[in-house]
Amino acid sequence: MEPGFRNVYQDDRRADAYSELEFPGSYFLAFRDLPDIFSRHVNGRRALDFGCGTGRSSRFLKDLGYQVLGVDISEPMLARARERDPQGQYESIPNGSLGDQQRRRFDLVLSTFTFDNIPDPAKRLHLFKCLRDTLSPGGRIVNLVSAPEIYLHEWASFSTKDFPENQAAKSGDPVRIVMLDVPDRRPVEDVLWTNSDYRELYRSTGLDLLEVHRPVGKPSDPCRWVSEAQVSPWVIYVLGASAQESKREGDSPP
Repeated sequence: MEPGFRNVYQDDRRADAYSELEFPGSYFLAFRDLPDIFSRHVNGRRALDFGCGTGRSSRFLKDLGYQVLGVDISEPMLARARERDPQGQYESIPNGSLGDQQRRRFDLVLSTFTFDNIPDPAKRLHLFKCLRDTLSPGGRIVNLVSAPEIYLHEWASFSTKDFPENQAAKSGDPVRIVMLDVPDRRPVEDVLWTNSDYRELYRSTGLDLLEVHRPVGKPSDPCRWVSEAQVSPWVIYVLGASAQESKREGDSPP
């Protein structure tokens, strides 16, 4: 693994805990609106689940009718994904970068929470260029990340009250949070990344920002919200290759 690029879930204990998660509490809110977003932005059924973990998001895509390839750097997580979904397609990307997968083309690239754990700006830049290059003509990237606000409040699925230092964190700083829906209560260390920095990252990698969605809790949701009805813990970015990048792809030899 490259220096500065690690995965906090790359151990058996975390993998076991995470493999039992489906869509409780705050996680329900993260996935609730994705089918509508896909229906409005995505044409085609070939999907790459980048940072698939134990396969929860891959199974979610499969249930929506997509042909899914899940990739991750964590072998313990991939092992649980294959156990839960023996017919699924899951591949390892040992250094976090796409290899053979980059030669394939996808109508949808979904990344759920993956970029919460990547501290190096140069690595983020490289990865988004790789993901852009996997898109089919008209393909879309949907990047679901933790909002900076998630590290400042209490939630149905998370607690941050023991980490007042989060209040002073700036973009690129480590922040800590406890997951309440799993028995493993060791704090998770993420990397704070602001909306303005994500926008600059997308611009720098030849991606157009097509939609920004911040889901908030509704009274009709099957959850008892804590902060979610007032503040969104998530940000969902919908991205497509810029016209210049699309033309360059079209001019490339097959």
